[in-house]
Amino acid sequence: MLPAVNYTRAAGRTIVWKLPVYNTVHHILTNPIDAGAYAFGRTGSRITIESGRKRIVRGLRKERSAWEVLVIDHHEGYLSWADFERNQRLIADNANGKGVMARGAPRRGDLLLGGLLRCGHCGRKLHVAYSGRNGKIGRYHCRGAFLNHRTDPCISFGSLRVDEAVGTELLERLQPLGIEAAVQAIETSKAQSAEKQHQIELALEQARYEAAHAQRQYDAVDPDNRLVAGELERRWNAALAVVREREAELDALETKKPEALSEAERQELLHMGADLERAWHHANATSVTRKRIIRTVVREIVVRVENDRIEMVVHWQGGDHTTLSVKKNKLGHHRGVPRPRSNR
Repeated sequence: MLPAVNYTRAAGRTIVWKLPVYNTVHHILTNPIDAGAYAFGRTGSRITIESGRKRIVRGLRKERSAWEVLVIDHHEGYLSWADFERNQRLIADNANGKGVMARGAPRRGDLLLGGLLRCGHCGRKLHVAYSGRNGKIGRYHCRGAFLNHRTDPCISFGSLRVDEAVGTELLERLQPLGIEAAVQAIETSKAQSAEKQHQIELALEQARYEAAHAQRQYDAVDPDNRLVAGELERRWNAALAVVREREAELDALETKKPEALSEAERQELLHMGADLERAWHHANATSVTRKRIIRTVVREIVVRVENDRIEMVVHWQGGDHTTLSVKKNKLGHHRGVPRPRSNR
């Protein structure tokens, strides 16, 4: 539940608590006021002439360089300005269909490098395609030139060897960080339950305050004014219902509270941290988890097909790069198994 402004003719401007929609969350994450900054002039207007008449379009978002005022550290924020700017880069990078430079958010499917591969021949991003009986066989292909200009497609290749090569290189680079990540995972698992309980306790405190406020309003009304008294009683009952809901959530959380890790489980997690390859291939490690790990350290991969080899240049987030080369299956081969050729 998040606060939102509600306008009604009877009550005017009031604050209500409700489940957020996408735009509400996006507005909170992109508003610099939460990072302690004051901004003015973030939007503007555009004037055009249509059919001989002036038309004004308002609310157009400006680039930050075009804002009229931006005062950083204007007040105490919920997060630092550095964290705010990091969030803006992450949101922009997660945007799908916003240009060739944005990687886009991780999509569904088992292929690990969707949105990260760029064709070394034409510069366009590679697409992902699935085929096979159960849609489990994935391929990367560059069809930008074909779709836009009806020219020949650039490159196309299977995902198996490419994903494996990048994953192996990733594990070699992250191996020293495995134990640190395992220790952090232990601490995170302890803190998650306490944080959720704290949030529900705060919501319960707010609900009890609103219920007490509604009760005071009901007690102060003239009993002879039945219309107003009935409305205030309805609000009081609604507030009490919210209190009961929050209390039930808190009781359910206490019942389902995860037990602390045993010493054996802790040692197992530390062992997996030291053996990152085992954790990477663990049954509980989903493709979504692997994609997020890859996107944390890989900025982009430029790929070319030269003869029977797939040549890749992996650009890491820190600015370094690595060259990888894998063999490309020949025509008539798939998943390492040659397809029987016809005698015709």
